Amino acid sequence: MVKNYKIPNHKETGVTFASHRFISSDDRYVIAIITYFIHRARRLFHIGLSLVSLYLLLSAGALRAQEASPEPVSDPVSAPATESASPATATGTLTVVVEGLDDTLRDNVLAFLDINRFADKPAPEEIRLNWLYKQAEDEIRQALQPFGYFEPTIEASLTRTDSGGWEARYRIQPGRPMRITELDVQVLGEGAQDPPFQTLLANLPLTQGQVLDQPKYEQIKSVMESLATERGYFDARFTERAIRVDLQAYTATIRLHYDTGKRYRFGNITFKQDFLSPDLLSRYPSFKPGDPYNVNQLLKLQTDLSNAAYFSRVEVNAPPSTGTDTAPVDVDLEPGKRHRYSVGIGYGTDTGFRGKLRTEDRRVNRLGHHYEAELGYSQIKSLVGFQYLIPGDSPVTDEYAITAGYVKQNDDNKDYQTYTIGGSLQMQDGKWLKNYNLGLQYDEYTIGNRPNTEESLLLIPGLSWTWIDADDRIYPSRGLLFGFTLQGATTALLSDTNFLQGTVKLRWIHALNNDNRLLARGTLGTTVVDNFEKLPPSLRFFTGGDATVRGYSYESIGPTDPDGAVVGGKNLLVASLEYEHRVWKEWGVAAFVDTGDAFDGASPNLKTGVGVGVRWRSPVGPMRIDFASGLDRPPGDAFRFSFSIGPDL
Repeated sequence: MVKNYKIPNHKETGVTFASHRFISSDDRYVIAIITYFIHRARRLFHIGLSLVSLYLLLSAGALRAQEASPEPVSDPVSAPATESASPATATGTLTVVVEGLDDTLRDNVLAFLDINRFADKPAPEEIRLNWLYKQAEDEIRQALQPFGYFEPTIEASLTRTDSGGWEARYRIQPGRPMRITELDVQVLGEGAQDPPFQTLLANLPLTQGQVLDQPKYEQIKSVMESLATERGYFDARFTERAIRVDLQAYTATIRLHYDTGKRYRFGNITFKQDFLSPDLLSRYPSFKPGDPYNVNQLLKLQTDLSNAAYFSRVEVNAPPSTGTDTAPVDVDLEPGKRHRYSVGIGYGTDTGFRGKLRTEDRRVNRLGHHYEAELGYSQIKSLVGFQYLIPGDSPVTDEYAITAGYVKQNDDNKDYQTYTIGGSLQMQDGKWLKNYNLGLQYDEYTIGNRPNTEESLLLIPGLSWTWIDADDRIYPSRGLLFGFTLQGATTALLSDTNFLQGTVKLRWIHALNNDNRLLARGTLGTTVVDNFEKLPPSLRFFTGGDATVRGYSYESIGPTDPDGAVVGGKNLLVASLEYEHRVWKEWGVAAFVDTGDAFDGASPNLKTGVGVGVRWRSPVGPMRIDFASGLDRPPGDAFRFSFSIGPDL
């Protein structure tokens, strides 16, 4: 009977290995015929000896009982003495100790030992215990063979412990390792020219001269089969797979040939639905019929459709058709709710109490047009916004928008009302998210000690590009965000003044380990303007607040008028460095320093805030509670509490 076993705590956990010493095309070790029968005879001898011992023990017990008395024993005192003479009646706990091996070998030996099934449990009866103990040597040898050790030295002992239990101890010297003298791994068929297979062959976990390691051999096989499934080689098979062991020369050779056959192609793509335009849906797949099959393309299609607001259920299937060497793609779609309404109430240390009403029509027509409308109110700012959105060439990332909005801010030093109408185009270009916009903006405002209400009309074209590289947008351990915006206006096109404004921002996150992160951010902005007095507050630079320089109230840092009112500046510089440490599950603490200024000249007068905070990785994103102190007073506060929630990038 062929005995199989597993190697726990290994990358190939659950892979089963044959215990013979020769692996032919069916992946089994086979020893030379004589060696095979010697080992089988040895096991049969141990089994026979155990059976004979059992028979003699039972016979001797029956004979002693007859000699003691021909009649049943009736003395209640002498009966227990006869029972206590047999050690099988009180076996105690069994301890199994394996010494002399590294963790990988030791774990595999313990997994293979039948006697280890009773470790730290009541020991079996003594006859069975002795049989398990004696067969352990063969099991140890077989457990070491997949790792290239065929000549171990084993010292075994089975002894009674002081507590009345048993200890089975095995001192093992694995011996010399067997090395691979020939390694022949090939990929045949169309897959031989496929880069992932070429990368696998160039980075095999086994090399010639290395110690034989069957788990790594199984790993190579598994990766080959996974790549074939992922990349559409549905007829792939092994034409040769063998590990050959020469015990006399003490060498091993490996031959592994994998014929991928032809690579299947995507067939026709069919969307099963009746509520959206086929032209819109045809723009979702990143592949077309005739392209090489790739399961990652199907997963992307599934994800992109699931993230769209149009659908409540998405199911993508692409079963291979062997007659045509294609995989037709069937997509089943069910519509989601057309309308969505939401209400939000919250508090921000910059804005005070705030509320929001929002409505969406996710499917205005079969072309996928949709709109969003929002009404917001806080203690210092109110707004009304509307967006009509039209899917672009790639509806996953590209979108046209027609927008209109109204914002009213009431602050101690600046009051303004802003009306906007415009349009924009958003598109994805690699890792760049690009936005181009054109808006007409009308402002009415008072600021500082100026008693009169000013007016401003500007036609503002602009662009905003953002580049993000991160392992997770919500809570990254590694991430970088770089972005810049550029906007302006000219009196030649419906505008009251000429200006050009640019802003650059940078965010960087780096995890030192699983519990510690560094977070840095910076913003740099500048404005060139003919008449700064004609530039409305909504286009001037201010800083201070939860998202910029903590320890200072919202937009309290910037140039001031003769009465000390902050009127905003032409330039902006903000920087922050934060250290975060997780203390328990999703909770952590942070320490930070922020600095920045909004200014008119060439040199900023930086205002600095320091503090500590509490962090919670909530289901909707990181939540931050900070306690900061502004070191420059005024305008800094001795103590300021701030609260924010949202992704780190």
